Amino acid sequence: MPLHSSFNKLLFYISQRKYIILLISFLVLIFGNTFTEDYQIFGIVNIYQNLLAGLLVYFNKKRLRYIIMSIILVSVAIDLFAGSFSFIQRNSWHGILYLIFFFLVVKEVFIDVLYVKTVSTEMLSAALCGFVLLCQIGTFLFYLIDNYSPHSFSNTGEGKNILINLNYFSFTTLLTIGFGDIAPLSLIAKRAVMFIGLLGHFYTVFVTGIIIGKYLSANRSSPTTP
Repeated sequence: MPLHSSFNKLLFYISQRKYIILLISFLVLIFGNTFTEDYQIFGIVNIYQNLLAGLLVYFNKKRLRYIIMSIILVSVAIDLFAGSFSFIQRNSWHGILYLIFFFLVVKEVFIDVLYVKTVSTEMLSAALCGFVLLCQIGTFLFYLIDNYSPHSFSNTGEGKNILINLNYFSFTTLLTIGFGDIAPLSLIAKRAVMFIGLLGHFYTVFVTGIIIGKYLSANRSSPTTP
């Protein structure tokens, strides 16, 4: 079966470069709609390409594959039928589904970074993926808070600009830049920012320590030339 064989070859290729591919997908998700005014359509396309990239990267993990497939199917159903049911809050459900997806991938990234034996481009890509994922988790957590309690953050704009600005705020918070142009106002928003900030600092220290430790260990174990 040529089609089945080609698909298996594709999966093998992806498995050898899974975090490089996933990192590219995340970069497209973040910057893909930078040069277009139609944020909504391109934003949806970017989200789905990211979900599909996650599906392909973890296709050989049966349980994770089924969960990601379920997330994609539910997301599609929400996009198609949310307008017919007034009790379905499309943005809130999408935010919850994306948070589940990001948490699942973060867990896989942490495990792979922890148990990988050598420092490589793939490992560094995994580490960067983990940081981007934390930023995305912060984005959708802040967005859910603002969706349920409007104006929980200052200067986020209106409509489609809210998610874009909260994404920017999440990255500047975790990167410890802190321009101050957007700030949490409600108590739950402040607590969420504190929580995401703590996760970011822990991740940076944790992953940096692992990478340095593995690099030094590899150098000690490598044979020395006279």
